Amino acid sequence: MLLRRLPRAAGRLLSAGLLAAPCLARAAEAAPDTRALLRDWEALNGACRGGRGDDPGTLEACARRDAVDRQLAAAGWCYGRPGDAGYQRAWQLCAVRDRR
Repeated sequence: MLLRRLPRAAGRLLSAGLLAAPCLARAAEAAPDTRALLRDWEALNGACRGGRGDDPGTLEACARRDAVDRQLAAAGWCYGRPGDAGYQRAWQLCAVRDRR
């Protein structure tokens, strides 16, 4: 029974590795300061999207996130590709045609 399950489990592991590879490659391509900006953007985006609209802290998080967004764009990073749905978007190095 275990021998029959092993190939299936190995296939799942391989599939998971193939799905994770682009994310790992993007992180490896980022310079240390860019990785810090990406971490900051994630934290600020969570505070911005998860906060109350009437809370000054939420507005501050949104403003700071937008500033980090501009820094990442200036460094050649894009948040998704044109035509991506919101859930598909992730920070990645821009293709030449995608640069703002």
